[in-house]
Amino acid sequence: MSPDQRGRTAPAALGSRIAALALFALAAATNHALASVLALSPVGTDNTYVVNVDTHDAVLLQIPHCCAVQSGSVAADTLNHRVFFIANDGGFAALYIYTYGVPSSVDSIGLGSGQRVSHMVYDPLHQRLAAIIADDSGGIELATLARASGVVVTGVLGPDCCQLRAGVAAYDAVADIFYAVGRRSTDSADQLFAFSIANGTLLAAYPLGSESVSALALDGGLLYALSYDAATDALRAATITFTPGFALTPIGSGAAGCCFVLAGSIALDHTRNALVALTRASTSAEAFAIRAFSLTDGTVMQGNALNANGLFEDSVTLSDRIFADDFEGP
Repeated sequence: MSPDQRGRTAPAALGSRIAALALFALAAATNHALASVLALSPVGTDNTYVVNVDTHDAVLLQIPHCCAVQSGSVAADTLNHRVFFIANDGGFAALYIYTYGVPSSVDSIGLGSGQRVSHMVYDPLHQRLAAIIADDSGGIELATLARASGVVVTGVLGPDCCQLRAGVAAYDAVADIFYAVGRRSTDSADQLFAFSIANGTLLAAYPLGSESVSALALDGGLLYALSYDAATDALRAATITFTPGFALTPIGSGAAGCCFVLAGSIALDHTRNALVALTRASTSAEAFAIRAFSLTDGTVMQGNALNANGLFEDSVTLSDRIFADDFEGP
């Protein structure tokens, strides 16, 4: 089945769904109007902040000695100004939930010892997280995570499917398509996988050829990627489309000789009309820095060094101000 196929919905349910989608779209558009890119950023060994990557205004997460945040595990509910992340504290993994921009405490949900969340995206339509969990057999579990229900596994795919790139994910909640990148045991090159979270199944696999996709981002119905092309030795923004056939189309020439992208560290910056990611040179151990890849012409702009675990876009005002040097480098 293709991601372009849709099921039929009863008229009453369809009306409610359209109303919910309209409210969601209006709220999302309002949130984008004055939005900034924020990061979940550790400082020292004891503190974690939500920080504006441009102004370095920041707010401290009110939890002592927290936490070893797992790369690729940061997601945000930007309509309600909440950030979610997986962290290890005392050898146990937990899902942490923090409301930023206002005084707030951190809530957490303990995860089972065999539940290793490798991909996590917030689903604003159902107010939950959609996730992929690596299981002990070498396979994967498709699941949802929520405070009320905990972890709900909707499907299990065995070791033949799939070895996935950590943190490279996007979720279309309306179509119920969770995108990830990786390979099955029979694949000789990377695939773009389309999973159904609701049904716990693999819907389709699209060959990526020589493209090495290191990040995915969804904006409405538009799927974007950061993809490395070995032939030109460049990382560039790209669009991914499925009709009339599958295509990954680069936007501009990108950045030559660039880059290693931190797992899961991508955000859409609507102010710049750009994909923003944490990157560093592929051949050195320099500090990660913000790079913005224009979705208009592919121009790449490099920003300040930033030690962070994930990026997201929000219009919230952060009250405190931290010097930029506090966030530079590990």
